[in-house]
Formats: sequence, C-alpha cells, structure tokens
Amino acid sequence: MSLIDKMKEMISRPISVSYKEKKDYSKLEKIVLNPVFLFLLVTWVTWSAWDVSRPQTSPEADAALSNTMVYFERGDFDNSELQLSMIVEDYNGTKSANHAKFYLGKIAFVNNDMDKASVLLKESVKKLDYPNLQTEAYIMLAQMEEDSKKAMNLFNSAQKATISQTERDYISILKAKRMINDNNKEKALEILDAIELENNAYKEIFEHTYGEALGLN
Repeated sequence: MSLIDKMKEMISRPISVSYKEKKDYSKLEKIVLNPVFLFLLVTWVTWSAWDVSRPQTSPEADAALSNTMVYFERGDFDNSELQLSMIVEDYNGTKSANHAKFYLGKIAFVNNDMDKASVLLKESVKKLDYPNLQTEAYIMLAQMEEDSKKAMNLFNSAQKATISQTERDYISILKAKRMINDNNKEKALEILDAIELENNAYKEIFEHTYGEALGLN
C-alpha cells in the first residue's frame, strides 16, 4: 500500500481515542502526527483552495473584452452590453468576466436599472484589479443604497480603494451630499469642513454643496 493510500485510510477511518505509548506508533503515524507535518499539510490545503478560487486569466477573454471596450467607449451600450454578456457566459470565472460584470453594472446604472446594477456591481467589486474601477463601483453602490449607514460605509470603501487624494475629496463631497439628502446639516458641514482641496478640480461642486448644507433648517 502506498503512502497516499495509507493516509487516505487513516483519514477515512472512524476516530477513536488511543493511549498508545510513543514507541508503539508506526513510522507513518509519527510523521502524520508531527506538528510540523500537520502545519505544512494545512498550509498546502489552504493555499490550494485559495488558488482554485482565484479568478483565472484567459487570453481569449482578454481579447474579447478589449474589443468590446471599443463599443463601450463610443457609448454604443447596446452592442457592448451584448458582447459583455457573452464574455460573462463564455468565460465565467476569469478576470475579464469579472470586469465585464462591472461594465454591465455600469450600463445598468446609467440606464437606471438599479436592481440589475446592484447585483452585478456587488458580484464584481471585490474582484476588480484596478483601483479606479473598484472606486467607481463602490461609489455607484453607495448612491443606490437606501440605508444611510450602509451608504456611508460604501463611500468609505471607495475612499480606501482609490489612490488619489483628489478623488478622496470628491467622495467626501458625495458623502456630504448624502447627509444633505438625509437632512443632516450638522454631519454634512462636519464632512465638508474636514476637506482640504488640493486643487480646484472640485472647487465649484464643493462650494455648491456647502451652500446646500448651510441652507438646511
């Protein structure tokens, strides 16, 4: 019987309490029960499970997504939606399929199909490779979220995902807008007062939002 077969037999055998002396254990039992061996075995099993669960790469899927993005960037959402759906179906589990789900979610968001957008973005957001896409996904999810606390947590996730301080400032403005919609003047002003704009990219929207907050009763 091979070593692997013996290990399978030991694993499948019902567990029983044993009080054998150390000298009575076989060489195989001593190896299997060795803490170092057990640690390495658990590590290998964990790594194998993680490796299998990772999105796989596919040159064909990458090429299909690249071709589809030509239509998406032109604003041809009908053609891009059709091809993105085919990528998700044909290359499920790949990185390109995850990115295709994001773009399908974005199209649904633009088309005001919030239920579809929410499902697609939730499925893809944590699997996206690029910080800018992940940031955008969290922002869209936050804007769709009805629960204020959950929305703020999603905005926080967007700020953690981005590598740009300018974008963090913009997301803070969006958080303040959410507080304004909730008629929470104190919290909106608290968020806005904490912003130190590094450039004028969002100065106009910042000033407009500040005015809205001050106008609350």
